[in-house]
Amino acid sequence: MSLVKKLLKKPSTEIPAFEREFFADTDRSDHPLKMAIHTYTQLTETSQSIEETYLFMVEDILHSSLYATFYEQLLYTIKENPQLALPLIEAFEKDQQERERLISEMSEYHLSYIVNGGQCKGCPVCENHGDVDEIVEVFHSGDFDFFKTLYIGMQTIQFAMEELIYDLGPDRPEWYQDFDPDKILKFRQNIIASVESHFSN
Repeated sequence: MSLVKKLLKKPSTEIPAFEREFFADTDRSDHPLKMAIHTYTQLTETSQSIEETYLFMVEDILHSSLYATFYEQLLYTIKENPQLALPLIEAFEKDQQERERLISEMSEYHLSYIVNGGQCKGCPVCENHGDVDEIVEVFHSGDFDFFKTLYIGMQTIQFAMEELIYDLGPDRPEWYQDFDPDKILKFRQNIIASVESHFSN
């Protein structure tokens, strides 16, 4: 399922404890949504033009989406091996530099595919371009608001997963049982829905 379809699909009403915690205290200054909005503000203030902001948003959406995939795999592994949670998190942290390099490279290939209207002469991630096909048409339509919402949503998801993995989860090991693909996907969908609601008011 594509990035857009995954995140815009109507979320379930079943809420696990880790998600309730996320939505329980949205007023705190370090809440992932507030951090994501701050990141967006910084992006707009440092970009030279609205066109540059637009391009950077799309690239960062790809980057955050790929990063979230790595986080998801870690969460699933923790669910299956809760007794090894801390060693798994430590090993994941040690691989950060190589993971960042790989994600940045993949993001650049996907961005090139999008900018070139869904055309690619061949690259190491060709088989995964289908994940971003729906973004191609939207990108060329110039729908800034769509990408603004998706950008802030994806930044929120990345910050939320980092918080869950490094700060909240280790102190609440009972949450590990809920780290399955359906619940994590629904969590991401609910975050996107909350961002859409935030900017529609």
